[in-house]
Amino acid sequence: MWRITTTVFWENYTLKRHNKLNCSRLEYIIFVVAGIGVSILFLHLGGYQFTPRSFLDGILINLKYVWLLYSPVAVVACLGLTIYRPEKGIVLKRCIQKEDYKVIFQIVTRGFNTEAVKRSVSSILYWAPKYLKSYEIWVITEEDVDKDFFESLKELNGEAEKKVKVIYVPRDYETPNNTKYKARALNYALELRRKMKYDLEKTWIYIMDEESIVGEDTILGIIDFIEKEGKKGKLAGQGIIVYSNFWGKNILTSLGDSIRAGDDLSRFRFQGEYGKVLIGVHGSHLLYRADVEDRIGWDFGEIRAEDALFGILINKYFNKAYGWLKGKLYEQSPFSVKDYIKQRRRWFWGILDIIVIRKDVGLIYKIIFLLHILSWLSTMPSITVAYINVLYPTPVPHPFLAVLFGFLKGTLVYTYWKGCQLNLHPLGKDSKWLRVVNILAIPVVAVIEGVAPWYALLTYKSSKNIGYEVIKK
Repeated sequence: MWRITTTVFWENYTLKRHNKLNCSRLEYIIFVVAGIGVSILFLHLGGYQFTPRSFLDGILINLKYVWLLYSPVAVVACLGLTIYRPEKGIVLKRCIQKEDYKVIFQIVTRGFNTEAVKRSVSSILYWAPKYLKSYEIWVITEEDVDKDFFESLKELNGEAEKKVKVIYVPRDYETPNNTKYKARALNYALELRRKMKYDLEKTWIYIMDEESIVGEDTILGIIDFIEKEGKKGKLAGQGIIVYSNFWGKNILTSLGDSIRAGDDLSRFRFQGEYGKVLIGVHGSHLLYRADVEDRIGWDFGEIRAEDALFGILINKYFNKAYGWLKGKLYEQSPFSVKDYIKQRRRWFWGILDIIVIRKDVGLIYKIIFLLHILSWLSTMPSITVAYINVLYPTPVPHPFLAVLFGFLKGTLVYTYWKGCQLNLHPLGKDSKWLRVVNILAIPVVAVIEGVAPWYALLTYKSSKNIGYEVIKK
């Protein structure tokens, strides 16, 4: 019999700690002003010259236009950080489920990372019973796994036997569109709920990855969304994912993932408050009412970004039904730089799949996704130009661009700064010195981040032979 033997660190992911997270618009504004100030200072000290001194100068000066490709990302991040009060998107109150509905925590796993799955289920069994009156835990996996382990999940505690359901996707299961990878498992679970006659308007699905850990704030955020936002017509929502679990096991990947948490607080907050999916959604920490899934389905064919496509299709079938989910989900960074790059490569392939393959995605969304990957691809050349500028300083093409570049730099640095705080705060390690270290590490971690999309682009043609890689965590 399997028992919980791992450190139950999720007991420290409390509402009290969550609500103490300090966020302010002023802090972001200070970073932007500082970025602009530094850019203008360097412009002044460098003795700005509009006319290049040599042919090489002209090339190096104009290469700086590549920095502008980050503009769409920075502008949306700025909107998310300034329009909406940060604390209103974070602070929660303790409450017990009052209304009649069921929450299904759905974990999809290939079945290899068994310890991660056990931690994930255990965290739900610890926090959910305290506040939810009706919930289930669905673990979706393949037939060829260690069934002794998966059945043992029902013995983790007295609550588990009633709440945990292990769903084995048959090896011969196929969808009409021959869907593969994670979406295949999600579609099987959807069809199973249809057969079991779940009340779709009273069932909410909460999607998790195998390494996802819930905290007290996660559960309370789900209740808050269903009982408050649901009454406003919101049928799906997503919030902040932090990478606190095993932080520092690989310091480079932990520092690199700061940008993801910062991105959730900024860009993803904007689309959540706006009410429509604009830049896609993550494949975990996604809450939706079951009738939304029933309408859209997961039969997407060989798409590796099923989450982003699902989010876009919410807009197609429902009017401003997307919202901001308070509470965080706790995950972990890849344990190696190699897996970190592979993870990013898979995301890039998935976005390209949507742009190239899907005919039912509108042009405006394809343009948004294209701008996203162009911004991502610009990371490596942008860093290269920055390094060259340190070794051989040249002015910007126009004085006004010093202000714009300062805004872009300030926003990027703040995203790492804030993301680092978000990842460390649940651990009680929120140190400004570590955040400073994260900023100083940007020239290194950004190189790793910049290599991934180019690696993905160059291998996309042969990517069908690789399929969907499971990252070891």
